Amino acid sequence: MKKNSKSLVKLYKYLHSHPELSRQEKKTSKKMAVELEKAGFEVTENIGGYGVVGVYKNGDGPVVMVRTDMDALPIKEETGLPYASKVKAVDEKDKKVSVMHACGHDMHMTVFIGTARLLMKLNNQWKGTLVMVAQPSEENIGGAKAMIEDGLFKRFPHPDYALALHVMPMPSVMVSYKEGYMFAGSSSVDITVRGIGGHGAYPHGSKDPIVLSASMIEAFQTIISRETDSKEPAVITVGSIHGGTARNIIPEEVKMALTIRAYPDKLLDTLVKSVKRVAEGTAIASGFPKDRMPVFTEVVRCPSVYNDPKLTRRIVKAFKKNVPQLFKSDRIIASEDFAHYRFVEPKFPTVIFGIGVYKMETFVEAQKKGTFPPAMHNPKFGPDDVKTTIKTGVNAMSTALFELLGK
Repeated sequence: MKKNSKSLVKLYKYLHSHPELSRQEKKTSKKMAVELEKAGFEVTENIGGYGVVGVYKNGDGPVVMVRTDMDALPIKEETGLPYASKVKAVDEKDKKVSVMHACGHDMHMTVFIGTARLLMKLNNQWKGTLVMVAQPSEENIGGAKAMIEDGLFKRFPHPDYALALHVMPMPSVMVSYKEGYMFAGSSSVDITVRGIGGHGAYPHGSKDPIVLSASMIEAFQTIISRETDSKEPAVITVGSIHGGTARNIIPEEVKMALTIRAYPDKLLDTLVKSVKRVAEGTAIASGFPKDRMPVFTEVVRCPSVYNDPKLTRRIVKAFKKNVPQLFKSDRIIASEDFAHYRFVEPKFPTVIFGIGVYKMETFVEAQKKGTFPPAMHNPKFGPDDVKTTIKTGVNAMSTALFELLGK
């Protein structure tokens, strides 16, 4: 590990300064493919888009899959790091945006390659098949599904276990874990609120979609406060609303974009149906005609991440021998499309765990102020203890693999 440390830090800084958006990970995926080939894996590219699969068969034994994500976010970096991203790209809406690894996928990939190298170097200490999967498009919840649909588990060895990790805004020596539900399921919903346009001076002659939208947004929150068990974490957020062109014109329509998050998956399904019901019911109560009812579209859904309890306990037992600090995590309301893998038939247990990225003093100083260091999706999110984070990640992932693949 010490020998590889410098090259892994170099790899991390390269990946951080060369981010690519979802479905655009051409150079990143090539980098992953080259690194896996150099480590000794049989590599296949362009699975489900820019997905990469590396396979190494090391005798009889279980098949274990390790997955990393590769894509970055449309965020302008504000970390001030010497290797900060200056990349700009054109997104799927043909808009030029800044690009940043603000969710730690650069660190995930670095640990992924570090683990691959270590397992190959110590291949006399384990038996079985290691399948390394570099997945595109996690941020738009499409990459895992695309790789599955492109034959990931038909063209390559079917796993007995699947593992992944995610950075967390905690000290870099720490590893977090959670049995059962860890990341929430999510649904991305678009609603077009349709009205009847008119002059702003004569609102009685129109059906105002802006006023209706305001009523809907308030009503959505009662789904959480009055229809959802308070012991179940759930969120309905209207993150975008657009309507109108001038102050004196009542528009024909308003567009809203929502994210709905919850677990278990049954609750998420209920919330999605409730949002549709409330949107339509509010329009009816406001006297809108049948032909101007809101248009409800569920754009994409991601199930919740469920860590297999038995596998989690087995890995945590191994962690206790090698990991300096373990932290039992609460459930996280963010989503992760690693969730899709647990539904593949025949089913196999999956576990994702967390690794910290900050120096202890950075974390403690933030805590004194009653806050935390910048977290994921923040333009200031920049791990300040890169070397230790890589070490913690490689140590944790390789410990889990040796537990599952050990002779």
